Amino acid sequence: MKLTNRKIVNDSNFLGDLTQKQLPIKISYAIAKNISKIEKELEIYNQERQKIIDKHCIKDDEGNNVIDENNQLQIAYENLSAWNKEINELLDIEVDVEIHKFKEDDLLNSNCELTAAEIMLIDYMIEE
Repeated sequence: MKLTNRKIVNDSNFLGDLTQKQLPIKISYAIAKNISKIEKELEIYNQERQKIIDKHCIKDDEGNNVIDENNQLQIAYENLSAWNKEINELLDIEVDVEIHKFKEDDLLNSNCELTAAEIMLIDYMIEE
């Protein structure tokens, strides 16, 4: 299945939260397996993101990236446009992730309590 890096980045924290819920074993297994695959893609994304950070971030006297008091990277003003362009290009890259799906009936016939937002988060894992 094609997923963008943007979706992977945005969903990764919330997917981890789902592993803490009591879910039927088939659903729990599918989510855990998918998280493992998504984490591998996230590692590659983070490596490439770090290259962009290193390229555009202001450096201190020792060559380290400057981080302000709010824990934000300091991007040189003249690099902001290139920074935004490259980060968005990276986020918009589609990656092919082999998603382990579970049946919609497994979810409907269970007594697990998922919010609408949580179901929307994993909708691509549900086989109709």
